[in-house]
Amino acid sequence: TTRFITTHKNACRVAKFSPDGKLVATGSMDTSIKLLDVEKMLAYSQVKNETDDITLARPVIRTFYDHTERINDLDFHPTMPVLVSCSADCTIKFYDYSSSVKRGFKFLQDSHNVRTIHLHPSGGYVLAGTEHNMIRIYDINTRQAYVSPNVDQNHFGSINQVRYSSDGKMFASCSKDGTVKLWDGVTNRCFNTIHQAHSGQEVCTVQFSHNRKYLLTGGKDCMVYLWDLSTGHKLLRLFTGTTQQPTNKHRLQCIFSYNEDFVLTSDESGNAAVVWDTRLGELVQRLTGHNNVIRWIATSPTDPHLMTCSEDHRARFW
Repeated sequence: TTRFITTHKNACRVAKFSPDGKLVATGSMDTSIKLLDVEKMLAYSQVKNETDDITLARPVIRTFYDHTERINDLDFHPTMPVLVSCSADCTIKFYDYSSSVKRGFKFLQDSHNVRTIHLHPSGGYVLAGTEHNMIRIYDINTRQAYVSPNVDQNHFGSINQVRYSSDGKMFASCSKDGTVKLWDGVTNRCFNTIHQAHSGQEVCTVQFSHNRKYLLTGGKDCMVYLWDLSTGHKLLRLFTGTTQQPTNKHRLQCIFSYNEDFVLTSDESGNAAVVWDTRLGELVQRLTGHNNVIRWIATSPTDPHLMTCSEDHRARFW
């Protein structure tokens, strides 16, 4: 069930939990970012009923305004109280959420709309995918950008998502060109390309399993695949569409639950999030409540909590 709802002034597009699972950030088309306290969201209904002091129950602890365009992706620094965001305004911004300053203390300027970011587990580098076909790795301290030394290994279209493995030794990317690529996190060289990963349709999401042996991908063909990286075989195939609507207009979201027992996907036709059993590939539960398309699903790294973000301007905490 939904435990808390936060509302933006426009479509809610992205959410991310902190590494300790205690905070969650949401980003919107309205250019704002909200930071919410998970414990306060869980206690919200109880505190609201038991006390007159509503501030105790207020889960939104910070709001950041520093971008001039829509927010595309968010990430937390692994060890410091820093939130990172990227936007269609071609910047990546860094916020210190231990202070009450509403603007970032640092930014990286790119030449293109920054569509996706992920911090290296060391916290020293940020991986960035843009509307340009070359993936960047920024050194956060020097602001220096690095790209792959092999030009012919790059994607042929805009980057939809980039994600590091848990140890940062490799990263995965997916693109509008329909391919999934695996890269060496140190040398920046591509060592594997899955062509036509989703029947040639654009690939929307990539995520490694904790043990780095598997890769979860979602595409506009309404399919979610779990790939065995040692063999290249698909271990799991989930069809998230309907026979009337076999392709997605929006980007298909898919993500593991915190213990990887479940995979969560977005269902465009029903404005729902769907929970699947990872081992059996069976539908476990449908989470309904949004009255427009779900644009993003974020899962807590520590607990069975999730946040869904929708075109209906809302983010729901489950």
